Amino acid sequence: MKGQAALLMIFLGGLSFCLAGQMEEEVSSEDDLFEMPIEQLMEIEITSSARRPQSINRASRAVYIITAEDIRQSGPVRIEDLFRLVPGMDVFRTKGLVSEVGSRGYVKWNNERMQILLDGRPLYDPYLGGALFYLHPIFLEEIERIEVIRGSAGVTWGVNAMSGVINIITKKASDTQGGLAYTAVGNNDLLHSFLRYGGQTGNISWRAMLGHLADDGFARENGVRIQDDYRAFQSTGRVEVNFGQDTTLTLTGGHQNAHSNNETLDYFNVQWEKRLDDDSVWQVRWTESYIFRDDCTNYYSSSNNWLYNRADIRSREEIVEIQHNFHAGRHNVVWGADFTRDVYRSSPLNEQPNTIPEDVENNQGSIFVEDEITLTDTLWYTIGYRAHYNQLTHFDWAANTALVWEFTPRHFLRGAASRAFRRPTLWQMFRAGPIKYDGYHIAGEGNDSLENETMVSYEIGYRGQWSDHLWVNLEGYLNKDKDMMALRKGLLLESQPWLPGSDWVESDWYDHWDNIYDVTTYGLESSIEWEPTQWWLLRAFHTYLHQTNRNELTNWRTGETGIILSPKHRVGLTNRFKLDEATSLNTQLYWTDTATPYPEYIHGKPFWRLDIRLARRLWNDRAEIAVGAMNLLDRNHYECGYDWGAKQYNEVPRQFYVEFFCKF
Repeated sequence: MKGQAALLMIFLGGLSFCLAGQMEEEVSSEDDLFEMPIEQLMEIEITSSARRPQSINRASRAVYIITAEDIRQSGPVRIEDLFRLVPGMDVFRTKGLVSEVGSRGYVKWNNERMQILLDGRPLYDPYLGGALFYLHPIFLEEIERIEVIRGSAGVTWGVNAMSGVINIITKKASDTQGGLAYTAVGNNDLLHSFLRYGGQTGNISWRAMLGHLADDGFARENGVRIQDDYRAFQSTGRVEVNFGQDTTLTLTGGHQNAHSNNETLDYFNVQWEKRLDDDSVWQVRWTESYIFRDDCTNYYSSSNNWLYNRADIRSREEIVEIQHNFHAGRHNVVWGADFTRDVYRSSPLNEQPNTIPEDVENNQGSIFVEDEITLTDTLWYTIGYRAHYNQLTHFDWAANTALVWEFTPRHFLRGAASRAFRRPTLWQMFRAGPIKYDGYHIAGEGNDSLENETMVSYEIGYRGQWSDHLWVNLEGYLNKDKDMMALRKGLLLESQPWLPGSDWVESDWYDHWDNIYDVTTYGLESSIEWEPTQWWLLRAFHTYLHQTNRNELTNWRTGETGIILSPKHRVGLTNRFKLDEATSLNTQLYWTDTATPYPEYIHGKPFWRLDIRLARRLWNDRAEIAVGAMNLLDRNHYECGYDWGAKQYNEVPRQFYVEFFCKF
């Protein structure tokens, strides 16, 4: 309560500045994107596909852009909910704290098959693997855009970029000068608030943000609240130093204290960029992140989950990388190298060991090169390769080849084939035990002999502008996964006689991770953007997915991957209306069919979701007030969450809110 009161005082102070201050007449980047015709919007340069600026039409991978205006019109959502806008992406809220996000058939609680980046910096969790969005200090208002790659990107972004890449690109400090205060209040104890201020001194631009996030989570089926509320304090900072027009040093950092679940994260990132006279660009990055988990529970096996300990866990990741982009005739080459060290330390708080070993380090290094060759003025060929080594699973590699053809002006075809891989997480290799309990040696779920998962992918796509106001995108793909990791049943190391004098023995089972499944997935993603008039923008998409071995992937009797199966069909429709110069109305409608036929394990019921936001700009665009609702069609609906203790499913509730922005 004290933290919320302090933040309320900070917000009220910013509001007083807003009411009294004057603001230069300028249009923010969010306004620019809303006013921008589709023809110009499609020419925005992206950086995630090739790790260098290029038009989205020239990208050799399936890319979708979530703009700053898309983010604002979505209301006070968690960042994970934004990916509902993207064809081929699935989002399931499993708790008030956690959302499971995935691309093209692989949705997992730690998003381990996608590479999640913040301004190109991996948000990897050294112990659990993947990236937990709720743990990272990211304010929606500081995001310039989010570039989402569906499908393999293992050459450019390395290990774990099997199902795609999410690159969250924040605004420059030089573009966020002055102050901004924000708050959102709603039912279910929703409270989001932050204060941002930026300044400039000579060649140095900077900004700082601090804020608080809170909500109560979900309700059980019988209406009784589940203890999955979320309370977190966040702060971020960014400093840019310009050494002339060709050299920039960027420093970013952040802190989050998610005191609902005793988790804290700190990070620091330094990036140096130099553009030479020949237009080649050098980049050097150094980053460190620290995750602190206090008094955590670690279960030893699924079948014997009364055996657990409590421990303090410390994880650290250090990354040093270099990248160079240059032109040589018809060749546009990007190459780079990196070194990463993942460090895990566990301090048990009782007599049980948390993991064996308790301390783990995994040193990794890789080098990559990708070359885009201009064959003709309308035909581009891309080929790339990455070599990777780490101490746990040793050597592996990724490769890709792609062809992009502008067969007629503003209409592009592309085809691609690639190989990517994912290494096991430390959590899967060293989760627990063995320990002794009542005469049994209980083996934990870890397996230090796990091998990398691999995927070979084939893609074909079309991007075309049928007019200045209509854009169409079609993407087809076939993914062949090999050696997918899942839980396998194992026999305990010791057994006991059933009766004295009998040679029949009792057997008990435990689970351990192993490379089990080969899975084939294919699908089609279609989307359109249409601007019928200057005051109406419409977006629609449909995705279809087929996946083999769906029975086994979530069948606990034979093994379990942790994957929530994606629905075969998903539909989205966004309508954005500019009612007048100061008023906008945004509606977002989603529908998914049944995700899985096994309701006894994961409740896969089709559902509709409708989000509405009505906003009005005030005081010469220095402020904005909005009212809205999320999940308006239902009091609540299932999204595959499960509360094991109560044996009831979690429900995503209807949410009403009011939000307010104020610049000063």
